[in-house]
Amino acid sequence: MEEKEHCELEDLKKLQATYQVVWLNIVGLQNVELIQHLGKLFNLHPLALEDVVSLGQRPKLDQYEGSAFMVMHAPEPSGELEFEQYSMFVGENFVITIQERPGDCLEPVRDRLRRSGGHIRKRPSDYLAYAIFDTIVDHYFPMVEGYLEKVDKLENDVIANDAVINIEELHRIRHLLLNLRLILWPTRDVAGSVAGKEQPIFSAETRLFFRDTHDHTLQLGDMVDACRSSASELMDLYLSKVNARMGEVMKVLTLIATIFMPLSFIAGLYGMNFDRQYPGNMPELGFRYGYFAVLTLMGTIAFAFVFYFWKKGWIGRNTLK
Repeated sequence: MEEKEHCELEDLKKLQATYQVVWLNIVGLQNVELIQHLGKLFNLHPLALEDVVSLGQRPKLDQYEGSAFMVMHAPEPSGELEFEQYSMFVGENFVITIQERPGDCLEPVRDRLRRSGGHIRKRPSDYLAYAIFDTIVDHYFPMVEGYLEKVDKLENDVIANDAVINIEELHRIRHLLLNLRLILWPTRDVAGSVAGKEQPIFSAETRLFFRDTHDHTLQLGDMVDACRSSASELMDLYLSKVNARMGEVMKVLTLIATIFMPLSFIAGLYGMNFDRQYPGNMPELGFRYGYFAVLTLMGTIAFAFVFYFWKKGWIGRNTLK
């Protein structure tokens, strides 16, 4: 095996003649002329070359004469739900990968190639393409598992500690998971297409390996759906608890207002300054112990209300009767 960090176009034909498989990894899409020269050198279809420089492509597999073209989205090493478009050409004795910017998740593939005893060094170019595709898919697992743990922690905090969660953050997580699902589903179709149909570039043995990658994409899809479902249920649970707390506050305020209504009526009635000299104008105002009698009456009414509410379960209990 020979590994070069920089390679001139003139050397590529020599490398093809020397080695059974050549993997050319290009970083950056600024040099459109270079990509066009590669198209001529490796006989790549012009439509596929247009898709390379056009970002936002959907994961897909296109078959052309003498080569296959794949578009994938690799997760960023940061762990956030950010993706980088990968374009990959697979020919009889070459694999060309084109990525947007430096830094990728393909170091495990390079390490396998550097080990002289690895099976990957003895297999054709379609197996190398499988190894690249499978490594990109596997790098989705830590990301999805991280969001599953984050949603589970939020759910436990809400249930156990009545923690206040950021609804906007929860909406953001659901939106990001939806974008991830929109990427994983066509990626699943690409793996299933290679695994389930005879392909001119991919051998029957390599298609068996793609079947395993297809299973991984199905597993990832289930995990994403479970995470989105948990996020939705968490939001419903949180809003239900907020509404329940609001209902408890309103119940307490209503009970207080109910207790003070008759007290306010009595206080207002005896506070209208009636003249006792005229008949029918509240002779009770001249009662010697009227002040204490009214206070006792008001206290009795308040106690009766509180006792009634307690007997009905509206005070001191969590369930309404």
